[in-house]
Amino acid sequence: MAGALAPRTPPEPATAEEARGQWWRCLFEASEDAQIVCRTDGAVLELNQRARQLFGLPDTPKLPGYLLASLLTPTTVRKLTQLLARTAGRQETLPAVSLLCRGQLSLVADLQVTPLGDGCSLVTMRDASRRWRMESHVQRLITAVNSTSDVVYLTDAEFRLTFVNSAFQQVTGHSIEDALGRETDLLRAPSEAAKVAAYRGAVTRGQDWRGEVLNLRRDGTTYPVEAAISPIYDKQGLLLGCVSFERDISAQKRLQHELALERDYTQSIIHSLDAAVFSLDRELRLRHVNRVWEAFPPGYGWLSFPAPPSLGGPFLDCIPDPARRAEVREVLHRVLAEGQPHELRGSLEPNRQWLVKITPWKHGPEVIGLNYLVVDQTRFCELQTQLFQAQKMETIGALAAGVAHDFNNLLLAIRGNVSLVQLEEGLSTVVRDKLAQIDQAAGRAAGITQQLLSFSRSTEEKEVVLDFNQLVREASQLARRTLKNKITIQLDLPEAPIKVCLDSTRGSQVLLNLAVNAHDAMPKGGTLTLRNRLVRLTAAQAQRARRPVGDEFLCCSITDTGTGIPPEVLPRIFDPFFTTKATGKGTGLGLAIVHSVVTGVGGFIEIETKVGEGTSFHIFLPTVTTGLTEPPRRAAAGLVRGAGRVLVVDDMDFILEFTQSFLQAAGYEVLTALSADQALGILEQHAGKVDVLLTDHNMPGRSGVDLIHDVRTRWPALQCILASGYMEEEEIKRTESELGAPILNKPYNVHEATSLVGRLIAAATPP
Repeated sequence: MAGALAPRTPPEPATAEEARGQWWRCLFEASEDAQIVCRTDGAVLELNQRARQLFGLPDTPKLPGYLLASLLTPTTVRKLTQLLARTAGRQETLPAVSLLCRGQLSLVADLQVTPLGDGCSLVTMRDASRRWRMESHVQRLITAVNSTSDVVYLTDAEFRLTFVNSAFQQVTGHSIEDALGRETDLLRAPSEAAKVAAYRGAVTRGQDWRGEVLNLRRDGTTYPVEAAISPIYDKQGLLLGCVSFERDISAQKRLQHELALERDYTQSIIHSLDAAVFSLDRELRLRHVNRVWEAFPPGYGWLSFPAPPSLGGPFLDCIPDPARRAEVREVLHRVLAEGQPHELRGSLEPNRQWLVKITPWKHGPEVIGLNYLVVDQTRFCELQTQLFQAQKMETIGALAAGVAHDFNNLLLAIRGNVSLVQLEEGLSTVVRDKLAQIDQAAGRAAGITQQLLSFSRSTEEKEVVLDFNQLVREASQLARRTLKNKITIQLDLPEAPIKVCLDSTRGSQVLLNLAVNAHDAMPKGGTLTLRNRLVRLTAAQAQRARRPVGDEFLCCSITDTGTGIPPEVLPRIFDPFFTTKATGKGTGLGLAIVHSVVTGVGGFIEIETKVGEGTSFHIFLPTVTTGLTEPPRRAAAGLVRGAGRVLVVDDMDFILEFTQSFLQAAGYEVLTALSADQALGILEQHAGKVDVLLTDHNMPGRSGVDLIHDVRTRWPALQCILASGYMEEEEIKRTESELGAPILNKPYNVHEATSLVGRLIAAATPP
């Protein structure tokens, strides 16, 4: 083409040597590596184009006298100079040295030194930055792998170990030398064959595998690991093997086990509570619930569950009443805000009570939710009511004892004065009959008082052989005074005695409790029948009483014409504190006491009842063949005369005057005192001249027992008598055993009193 520049052609070399030089220079300039020709002293003779670019030198044909020291770091210059000086016809390499460009590190290269002869060498600088970075990266990777406590290993395609980290030996117990080249199966417990096959299959298919595996240490112990196994491929996509990361989770498993135990323990406690427990989050959504709610009827705690509670749902939706729902919502938010528990009480019906207790659910100091507890307090309220009733009964008993004490004093004055009048001569028959009637009435009043006292205090049971017919007669008399006139009492008793071994007071208590129950079952009146008969035990009755078939038993039937007992109530009638009567109308103890007394002497109870027609309680008691226990003999009438000095102490002046009168009539000198302190003063004045101290028990200030104790300490020879209409068993034992003083039970008669005084004086008088 006209005017075009023809390519420049190098001149033809003149000689072969020039031709070689020309070709060498072409190779020198065309090299991809930076090359420098230098002398052994480090002077640079030539640089190719790549070297000029690397060091940022001008493209000039002449060099301004560069030295290697201006192109390389001092350390590299020192190493290269030493290498140039010792090069002896062979090529050597100085690896990974740093090159400088304008005073800055620009390249990491391998320096290859090739001797050229005549003291010159060719230094070829091959870029090693990428290799150096890769080696550095691999080194850092290995350092990181070795620093972890997890086991990391590589395998080949046959799952033989090719690399293991430092933790491998510590965790597995296998040394690195023993492990390399062996299959990974040496790490697995024999039970893990299926999992080994599973992860090998996944790796072969090019898939990751994650799961728990039970490993086997070299010493034979096992430990669980959490493993992540992934395949490794080369550039061509061929499977090289796999890499596995395995973490020992023994501590985690132990912690999980402990947490599970703690959770199960807590759950067992929650499910065993006699309360329905609902746990709510701060949004008042239901999170947990125990099983107790299943046993609660609808409406308890204002909650209603037509279906099982739905976890995660709004708790307030379980309260159908809008007013109650608003009230509960307000309380829930208040407990969330204040962190203090709150209680609500309610009733489902008159005899069913519950308590709702709302408490904060805390995590540390933070309130993260609420606990809503519903407790059935029906039984608690029943017991509380019965406790109050029992306390009232105890108070009434104490009041009855006090009234009986004063009543006994009055009866003592009445009967005593009647006895004194009866001793007078010249009384007409009419007057004597009137006096006898007064004494008889007072005696009956004394009997009633004694019965009141026996029911108002706890006494030791004294089993005696008694005629149950007579016991029924006495109990019916007391019942007639207690029950309403609309109720007729009928007795059906055989002529012959029916002998049983029983504490008479307890027997009377059984009959009176059943009579009171019958009275309550006949609010409009009716008939109460008490019937005694002898029966032979049937097989079923004998098994119940644990006695031979055909044994003879007393059957006492107490039958009313009242309302009867409903079938649903009948199984519970003997339960303590159970009552169907309105609040304040019953204690729930009457039938429990009846059952306790009857079974305590080897008996049993059968019940016949029909709603609207009446009820029969059949009391079965074992009979005995021994003789009847002799009742205490009735004291004879009249005074027993004697001589001596008696000190009488009583806080009631008319009792004091009466006692003084009959003792003086019996021939005794009598001193009187209205209190224990006054009596001690009199004894000090008449030291050694008083034969008998007759003192009342219940007096203001110091009691008669206290007075006798002081007398025994100061005047041990003085005989003492304690008069009382009511004493506790412990006081009786102390008076008779420790203080040696006999007890004169009020209302006593004058014969009994003068006879006792005479015996004590006679016993103290030396022969």
